[in-house]
Amino acid sequence: MEQTPTLALTFADSDNFDKQLMEMEAKGADYVVDTGIMEAAKLPLRLVQHVGISKDDIAHTQHKVVEESAIMHDFIEPMIVKFNEMTGKFTPARNYEFTVQAEDYDTIKIHGRPKAAMAAAA
Repeated sequence: MEQTPTLALTFADSDNFDKQLMEMEAKGADYVVDTGIMEAAKLPLRLVQHVGISKDDIAHTQHKVVEESAIMHDFIEPMIVKFNEMTGKFTPARNYEFTVQAEDYDTIKIHGRPKAAMAAAA
């Protein structure tokens, strides 16, 4: 079985980064996104929604708590995500599996790989 190389990306909150991510997913490439962000609350909604992992899950991996107001976390952000899904602004990844890596508890890296590769590895 041929192993595809894992590509490293540095996160940038821009449309160009989103386009590059979509191209990589269209090719079925494995990738790791180094967000350069230390707090889960500071992750942009477009990235969190794309990978389908909540800020709580990311903070849990870091052994931290999301430091954000409850109203923002529980009501406003989910409404923004739903609205953006309906308008087509945010697009969740299809047929991709994501894991969060936080080796030193102050970094957030997101590893994405095709679900077919996950099934083949099992």
